[in-house]
Amino acid sequence: MSIAHEGPPGYGHSGVSAMLLDELMGQACMAAGAPGLTVSLRMSYHRPIPLETPLRIIGRVTGTDQRKVFAAGSITTEADPATVLVTADAVFIAPDPDRIRALFPGLKGGA
Repeated sequence: MSIAHEGPPGYGHSGVSAMLLDELMGQACMAAGAPGLTVSLRMSYHRPIPLETPLRIIGRVTGTDQRKVFAAGSITTEADPATVLVTADAVFIAPDPDRIRALFPGLKGGA
């Protein structure tokens, strides 16, 4: 995160870390063949994220239940991957193709 993402002086804004984890967990769902839309995102902030520091952001699918996909993610620094700064749990849902077209009429290539 750069100075443009500053929250408290010298540290990243919590909303930016939420956005990063939501996006990466969504990509993990797609990579697992279960793309979906975020329906819930629970964040836990353990320590502040220092600015201008290389980060390690991890997202993974933890389970599925019909159309629901469960994911988890974390943020650490590259220098200290054992110290977790932020964790997240999310639920994504795969809407049916007709619903996707109704929600996103400009989507090209079908759903």
